[in-house]
Amino acid sequence: MGLIWVAAAAQAFTVSEIASLYREQAAREPACVITGIVSCVVAWQTHSFDLVDREDPNGPGIYVGGDLPDAGLAVVEGTDRLEIGDVVEVSGRVAPFMLEPGIKAAHIRVIGHCELAPPPERRVADLMSGRFNNRRSNVKGVLRSVKGGDFGKGGVTELVIGTADGPITANLRGEWPDLHRYRDAEISVDGVCVPSYNARAEFLRPEIEAFSIDAIHLVPFHFPAPLVTHGDGPGRATGVMAWTPDGMDGHLRRLRGEVTYVSERERFFVLQADTAVRVELDEGELPKVGDEVVADGFPVMSGDSGALASASFQRIGRMEKLVVPSDLRIRDLDKILAYGDPGEFDCHYRLVRLRGRITSANVLPDGRTELNLLVGNHRLTALLEASQPGLAARLVDQPLADLTGVVKVRYDTNIEKGRGLSIQDLTLLMRAADDLVILPDSAARGRRFMRIGRTIGLWSLIPMAALAFWMRARAIRQRERSAAVAEDRKRMAEELHDTIAQYLSGARLLLFSVQAESAALSEASRGAVSMAGDILETARRELRDKILNLQSDELMLRPIVQLLKGLAAKANATSGARVRTLLRGLPADMPAQMKNDVLATVQEAVTNAVKHGHARRIAIVSDPIVPDGYALSVLNDGAKFDASSALGPETGHFGLSSMRERAARNGFVLKIGERKGWTEVRLERRG
Repeated sequence: MGLIWVAAAAQAFTVSEIASLYREQAAREPACVITGIVSCVVAWQTHSFDLVDREDPNGPGIYVGGDLPDAGLAVVEGTDRLEIGDVVEVSGRVAPFMLEPGIKAAHIRVIGHCELAPPPERRVADLMSGRFNNRRSNVKGVLRSVKGGDFGKGGVTELVIGTADGPITANLRGEWPDLHRYRDAEISVDGVCVPSYNARAEFLRPEIEAFSIDAIHLVPFHFPAPLVTHGDGPGRATGVMAWTPDGMDGHLRRLRGEVTYVSERERFFVLQADTAVRVELDEGELPKVGDEVVADGFPVMSGDSGALASASFQRIGRMEKLVVPSDLRIRDLDKILAYGDPGEFDCHYRLVRLRGRITSANVLPDGRTELNLLVGNHRLTALLEASQPGLAARLVDQPLADLTGVVKVRYDTNIEKGRGLSIQDLTLLMRAADDLVILPDSAARGRRFMRIGRTIGLWSLIPMAALAFWMRARAIRQRERSAAVAEDRKRMAEELHDTIAQYLSGARLLLFSVQAESAALSEASRGAVSMAGDILETARRELRDKILNLQSDELMLRPIVQLLKGLAAKANATSGARVRTLLRGLPADMPAQMKNDVLATVQEAVTNAVKHGHARRIAIVSDPIVPDGYALSVLNDGAKFDASSALGPETGHFGLSSMRERAARNGFVLKIGERKGWTEVRLERRG
């Protein structure tokens, strides 16, 4: 029922109509019924073949897939095996195969058979256009090589045929090793032009699917001898590429000469006698540089120069006298590159020697070393075949060098063939590290010395950076220590304020209450109570100053000179006296405890000068003492002061004794006396 429904709903097409569909139209997969002639049976796919119209067997053809993963195996009626010439009726769906529309067959019925005439002869240039895909075609050319392989059922024999338009491959099903003996013969192959695609379904090139071994015919030679001869021996390279493609002069050539270059990656070598020729091998080992060989191959255009393709060679021996490299001079490069005309200097794959400056060197992913050269005003590229890992580092100073190698020419592909050629650039193919000779060069030496100097300068920055890092780390540690000490000072100040300061204030209040009822006390007792109150008040003020000092970071962070100037400014504002400073020679890194004692001593001296001496002018002066000391003096113009008769602690006066104690524990000598009419309190420290 399913096959009947397909046939009833299908649309009748001709082969030409399906072949003319676009890929998007074929992708809609309309059901179809079509009648045609089998033009080629696909051996590697069951029930698959090429189909052409009965009215035009040499016209457009399409591919019919009878065994596809998504369509299943087609049902065939009327035969056990499809043959070329069978007339069939195919039911299925139109579908795209790569870029070519075809049919996914569901049912195939053989309705007759006919004998097809030989296909028309076509040029490879026409087949390369893609306009003759899946069409019956005949191709003539010179048989270059025969290879056997396994491709699908029964294997395949691959024939490479050289034509005037280039080579084309013909695939013959089965293994036919005897075809090797027809190498260099002119043959004719009947088959179907099969398109070859890449993974993105883009057309690459055509191939010929030969009908059978009977479809290959020998063509009589047009030339009396296939080998180029010179005298009695093998031919020279001179003029070997002067052949006429239209005359089918693509037969085997034999050349003799010295191997000057070998490429393992691209499987070719350069043979040089009068003229250098590239020789391309399909298989087998390569010769060595310096070998004398006889090479047989077919003349082709390889890239931008002539070559012998599908070649073989026979090693005769080693050359006793190697080919001497030709000097490629700047004037030759001017002709070749500036005017695009090599003139008398035929540089194609010629062994040359040139001198230039190496501007840069890079190691390529494939292991070769690429050198960029400056020869005169021309920039060239050199490729060193052998891997040299340390070579790029040696050439960093752009030295002058002699280089030996063969020249590969690249033409500008934008210029149409037949309308002139323009050489785009040259590449020097070098064989070994010995082909590069670095020359003594003052400019390169100067660059090397500059590079060494820069390197030394950069390395010298490392200890400087380490020193800067160490100093910064030290400053951070000092700040952290200062912050920790400040926190401890603050904590101690809070503890003193909350305990001892409160006790002193309470004791003083109690003395005030006793003093209020002192009428019943004796005169000596009243004096003692009054003295005790003064002592407590003095202690309270001293403790208050200590707490203020502990709560401040000035002793930790500010130098003694700034602290003394701040003390003088405060005294100017509160004491009524004019206080000036002249400070020299004081150390900037005085310890905090010493700074505290010095400030307290100066504060006591200023207070006594104002309170007891009624001074109007006070000077705080410091001077260095040679060789390694200093002196700090507090001078005032008040009443004269005799330290020997001053009241002491036994009478409740602790100022002088406190000053002497502070001076002694910090290594100072305290002197009190007169200096040029001024009363002086002097602190001296030596060492």
